[in-house]
Amino acid sequence: MGKLRPVASDTLNPSDHYRKDSFRRGLERCGFEVGQPPKLDPDPSDVLVIWNRASSNVALAERYEEAGARVIVAENGYIGADRNGWQLYAIALGHHLGAGEWPTRQDDRWAALGIELRPWRRAGREIVILPQRGFGEPGIAMPKTWAEEVAERLKKVTDRPVRIRFHPGKARTDPLPDLQDAWAAVTWASGAGIKALVAGIPVFHEMPSWVGGTAAKFGIEDIEDPFLGDRLPMLRRLAWSQWTEAEIQEGTPFKCLLG
Repeated sequence: MGKLRPVASDTLNPSDHYRKDSFRRGLERCGFEVGQPPKLDPDPSDVLVIWNRASSNVALAERYEEAGARVIVAENGYIGADRNGWQLYAIALGHHLGAGEWPTRQDDRWAALGIELRPWRRAGREIVILPQRGFGEPGIAMPKTWAEEVAERLKKVTDRPVRIRFHPGKARTDPLPDLQDAWAAVTWASGAGIKALVAGIPVFHEMPSWVGGTAAKFGIEDIEDPFLGDRLPMLRRLAWSQWTEAEIQEGTPFKCLLG
């Protein structure tokens, strides 16, 4: 009897937004059996794929991790699209919002994505708060009342106008039109914050493990003294967690994560 293939189970929604079929094709190319429901007793060689580590997935993810199996967490990409307009998806081990783990390679994937990095903006009038929907596990998900609370705290440290740019929901809208007069953006840990950094808008954040943190400042106390240093180290690392649907179908991100 031949050796059984490891199983890659998923809880992905079948709608087009979540690219369930593409994930399954890519994992099958990597030698996994796909299509089975999550196991009650997973083997260490098995894999679970989830979209965000939302409350509905936490216990399931912990079951796999306790068995020594790996959990792949997918979500909408933090940068948007590559130079050719292909939508990017964030893929990491264990967690989302940049708190997960992923290996990097020597190749400059950021350069290959071909995304324009604009010079730092040194003008602007207002502070724009960029909240997200608050999905995920405690300590990583944005607190429900964070946006309103940080707006009140900002009023104590700056005389600049403070405005909340509410999350657009499932719509993939560009945050940059709402940042035309921004001195800085403040986020918990949003992809909109990454887009702001790429556009040259200084960012302050409040999730300690946010992936953009090395190109931003933690907390709001220094709102008049933003980070204006080198963003490339952060973006080069980030790029290895952002993948197109074509790459997912080929299995490329899974080879990087699991190899």
